[in-house]
Amino acid sequence: MLLPGWYEEFERANASHWQSAKWALRLFRESRRYDAVVTGAEHCGLWFAMLQTILRPPTKRVPHVMIDFPWAARPGRWKLALKALQMRFTAPALDVIFAHASPEEAARFTKALRARDGLFQFVPFHHSFVESAPETTDGDYIFCGGNYGRDYRTFIEALAGTKHKAIICAQEQEFLSHVSVPPNIQVTATTHQRFLELMAGSAAVVVPLNKGDIHPGGHTVVVHAMALGKPIIVAGPEEYSSYIDHEVTGVITHPGDAASLRAAIDRVMSDRVFARALGEHARKRSAHFAPEEFFHRVFEHVDRAVEAKRRAIMLAKGGTL
Repeated sequence: MLLPGWYEEFERANASHWQSAKWALRLFRESRRYDAVVTGAEHCGLWFAMLQTILRPPTKRVPHVMIDFPWAARPGRWKLALKALQMRFTAPALDVIFAHASPEEAARFTKALRARDGLFQFVPFHHSFVESAPETTDGDYIFCGGNYGRDYRTFIEALAGTKHKAIICAQEQEFLSHVSVPPNIQVTATTHQRFLELMAGSAAVVVPLNKGDIHPGGHTVVVHAMALGKPIIVAGPEEYSSYIDHEVTGVITHPGDAASLRAAIDRVMSDRVFARALGEHARKRSAHFAPEEFFHRVFEHVDRAVEAKRRAIMLAKGGTL
């Protein structure tokens, strides 16, 4: 069950460490009644893990699955050190933390935070279309959006001087401060629903990612574009093959390479037979990223954590497995 009141309060609580600590204390008290706890990337989950580490012996801790992880793409030296210190206090009470981008991302988290092997597990993310999706049309523009870990500079460079029209949809627009945006690119900030509608009306979706990020992001846009049946180009690491089969369900180009990105865009926009094939294959593949599939994976990890806890208790009591 959802902790009563959390749905209405989580945004305000997550913006305040004090409020998060209060909710974590409440979750700590309530958790004794349940077999396991599942939290997202909110600070409350980390506070709860810390409380379990400090206040409960290992055999009394409630299994805890974290389905997302609060992380910056490129944490500075001191922030990384603080994150690693935080992990020392929270990891003992965490059974698994999901890394959504790829198995390689899970390995980077493990190395950067000096976490135990197996704590971070790759679990692909999901789209949010439960009952219906926005109406899709084959527009004449390229959609590019999102705030996290995007390399808009390379995307703009790839489109500069071309005939292709594009819309960049981003709430945070600091990337514009040192970039000249050509007239064929429109930049806008809008609601989540309008974001999805603009994606649904595009001719193609491009996800340009930064090189060298520990947490590259972009998977949320990818899975929604796939569910909408859009041809997708990811300018990012090859590890995105965890989501995209190159030239079957999308195209992957080298991150930071404007020339290769432009070539991929030219091909998708000029060869519409190829583009439609990509979109059709992507839509079929998107069933793997449906919400029900994601939560099936969540509960698989919960079941494993509960079973591991049962086995640990038996061993602590001197029993045999």
